Amino acid sequence: EAKALETLGLDTKATGQDIKARYKELVKRHHPDANGGDRGSEDRFRDVLQAYRVLKQAGLC
Repeated sequence: EAKALETLGLDTKATGQDIKARYKELVKRHHPDANGGDRGSEDRFRDVLQAYRVLKQAGLC
């Protein structure tokens, strides 16, 4: 969970609301349709999705 928070650029004090807001911001920024095939951005997009999935399963958001 700590690594997932780190992926989103948050610390362990982040609330569920903080996590959701940051997730939405990063998904919008790194979405493949918004980045014209930038491979690094696509990789970051997948990392953000996975991190959010982990946090959601842990009940943090």
